[in-house]
Amino acid sequence: MKKVRVKIPASTTNLGPGFDCLGLALKLYNIIEIEEIRKDKVGIEIEGEGKNDIPQNEKNIIFPAIKRVFDKAGKKISRIKIRQINNIPPGKGLGSSAATRIGGIVCASNFLGMNLSREEILKLAASLEGHPDNAAASLLGGLVIVIPQKENFRWIKIDLPPELKVIIALPEIRIPTQKAREILPQNFSLEDIVFNLSRMGTLIYSLVKGEWEYLMLATEDKLHQKYRETLLPGMREAIESALKSGAKGAFLSGAGSGIVALAENKEEKIGKSMQKAFLKRGITSKIMTLRIDREGLKILK
Repeated sequence: MKKVRVKIPASTTNLGPGFDCLGLALKLYNIIEIEEIRKDKVGIEIEGEGKNDIPQNEKNIIFPAIKRVFDKAGKKISRIKIRQINNIPPGKGLGSSAATRIGGIVCASNFLGMNLSREEILKLAASLEGHPDNAAASLLGGLVIVIPQKENFRWIKIDLPPELKVIIALPEIRIPTQKAREILPQNFSLEDIVFNLSRMGTLIYSLVKGEWEYLMLATEDKLHQKYRETLLPGMREAIESALKSGAKGAFLSGAGSGIVALAENKEEKIGKSMQKAFLKRGITSKIMTLRIDREGLKILK
């Protein structure tokens, strides 16, 4: 009986100014498995994060991702068992949904013996996600700049210096991505756009060169964080506390609710400072320190 198993890294996106075009893969993984079964049905099993909240039926977001691939192959989705082992917490801005979808797409394409290109995989994932940044980082690993091109995407992958650590505060608040996107305005001032462009250029330079002294300035943003702050009490204070405690840069992870701090050291001090900032607002949080994943999605033997 056929079985395919893949490992997909978490991701943090935007990194402050890079709204919807910057993603960074992290060493925290979900595992997706598709196994052939004898019964004419589709079964879904879930372990780990979100086990009690994620649907184990066709309402699970992995189902349409897998179905897209089966439809593309002209096959009926049947006689399979889907298994999800989730280590990426959902609703925290770490690309849980993107990891699930990209994992489902790659798993299904390998299960069916299809030879989907990375461009096709990313296009499918982005059509389901609504944006390509998390999916690109999880698929490719490293820091990824996504370049939309009509109906397709191109990208530039950058391997960052290994000494950079990612400290993440995960407040006990879940922010639905749709809600976090709906709160954003449809139009922005020229001043705010220029502000973000200048920070984006500085950010890429700082990360590529390993010149961390620019990161505090480079992770500033005026296109999304100030609007999403209304959904996450303590966000601004957590970012400021991280910077005062030694972080080189800090920002809202994706749509939230996680807050990311970039540092070479002082991880414990930085993490505790973010926890204290949230506690002042009556919000508890967990701290994780992760390394950057350079490989992206892997098919496991």
